[in-house]
Amino acid sequence: MNARTGILVIALEVVSLALAPTLIINQSADAQSLSSKGWCESQGKSINWVNGCKNGWYDHDHCWSYDPDGESNAFYNGYKIGWKKGHCK
Repeated sequence: MNARTGILVIALEVVSLALAPTLIINQSADAQSLSSKGWCESQGKSINWVNGCKNGWYDHDHCWSYDPDGESNAFYNGYKIGWKKGHCK
């Protein structure tokens, strides 16, 4: 019984080591796809909206105050959406 358990443990370790790089790569891709740059730009909005979205997301991620100080309504609207996407860490 001990030999079977040992073989099972070794097999599980080998499988875990074999799958670890794949899991790490998938997590990195998911994190990158959720970045403010990619998400904001994929919305098909104006450049002012995209800039506001990225700024709002960045500000919220860095626990800065809500400050949609931009030159247009599009910037303000984008900032508001980006702020909602970010998370103070």
